[in-house]
Amino acid sequence: MMTTQSLRRTNYEAEMTQPQIPPAGLRNKFDESANDALTWSGGRRPQTPETIKKYRQSTVHEPGKIIRHSGLADDPVPVGPFGVKTAAAGGQNITEAINTYPESELSRWKLEQAEAIYASSQREPLGHGYVRGHKIPAGLGTEHPFGVAYDARGKELARQAATVIFPTDKPAEEDPGIRSLYVRSHADYAPAEQRRRNYDWGKAGVDPTTHRFGAIDPNPERDGVRKAVQPNLEPSLQPPRVLPKLHEDYKATATDYLGKPRQLGTGDRTLPPTHTFGVPSMRKGREAGVAELMTGYYPPPEQDPDADLGKSLREGFRNQTKPGDENRSFGIPTIRTDLRLPRLRSVADPQNYGNESDVGQVLRPPLAADLGISDEQFVALRPKEDIRQLVREAGLTLTDDEFDAAWALAADADGAAAAAAAAAATTTSAAATSSAEAQPPRACIDTFFRARHHLLAQTLRIPPPF
Repeated sequence: MMTTQSLRRTNYEAEMTQPQIPPAGLRNKFDESANDALTWSGGRRPQTPETIKKYRQSTVHEPGKIIRHSGLADDPVPVGPFGVKTAAAGGQNITEAINTYPESELSRWKLEQAEAIYASSQREPLGHGYVRGHKIPAGLGTEHPFGVAYDARGKELARQAATVIFPTDKPAEEDPGIRSLYVRSHADYAPAEQRRRNYDWGKAGVDPTTHRFGAIDPNPERDGVRKAVQPNLEPSLQPPRVLPKLHEDYKATATDYLGKPRQLGTGDRTLPPTHTFGVPSMRKGREAGVAELMTGYYPPPEQDPDADLGKSLREGFRNQTKPGDENRSFGIPTIRTDLRLPRLRSVADPQNYGNESDVGQVLRPPLAADLGISDEQFVALRPKEDIRQLVREAGLTLTDDEFDAAWALAADADGAAAAAAAAAATTTSAAATSSAEAQPPRACIDTFFRARHHLLAQTLRIPPPF
């Protein structure tokens, strides 16, 4: 135990700690400090002795010197050229060493006679096929074909070729007596056949279909190989270790055990198993529970809606209706159909003027939306030549009479609508009349094709589709 008196001591005493804990440090007769041990004497680092230097990697692989093994470091370097000198006088040159095949006819015949005794030369002669000793009749393969003549057409008509490929005859059954002899002499068991030794199971009182042979170990050994290879992983195989009581006392006081209080050295208080530690939650009578804290327990006046719910309490910002304004809508609409679409719209203008797609068009887009053509292109008023060019590029072949008839009907329908719009936009009726007379007739492509379908319906004497 560490006390105030132990902190004031300067000398070590053996009875101050446990006997199994040795004192720290090392005492010697030299009075030197750590600085003296780390400082080189004379201010110079000592060199490696010559007897040890040859074993160091820094010496063996020293730049600019030959790498020498430590066993040859002390040997003198021989003087003179290295290697073995070959005698060139009277030797064989490189041409004679490469050209080993005889050049004369007699020398080649002599070489063939010398190699004819080898079995490989007889079975595999140079330039011929492998000789296997077969006696092939003369003319076979050149004058006489291989195989036996077979009337395939006749066999096919007699259904004999099919039986050769897929035999339908049932193989002859083997005699059981002969079969048992082969099983006994050659152990010729059929696939998945059980070996039967003709034991008398009734005499032994054993049913081989349900009986299990062998004995059952009441205490089987599990994971035997793992325990044999790694015995340190099995706690039961570990020898007991004697630990200092000081460590066990610290573990008992510093460890939190599940369901038990920490042992603080107060001793055994002999508390009953039903004892509950801690301070009770309700110390001042009835208190709010978890349900009341989550749902709230405010009085009815505090549960009323706020005074500014649905209306503004700020002066000048109150949307109060007057008599006759029950159906009035306050504010600015999101889609400004009351404003005119600018001719040149800025990319920074986020306002919707009623010309953008709604939810219905997003779910069911127009037919030409994938081509980048909007509905405004179909209802835009165009002159006659533009409509003629669009019809021609669409691949629709119309005569001049058919086109003029459809154009007159479409221009008549769209011309009246255009004149009414121009009259509404012009201040005076005289200016509207002059502008309508000066402007050439126009029609949209949608009205043109409607007029075309209407004329076709009249020709076929059927009701128009629209």
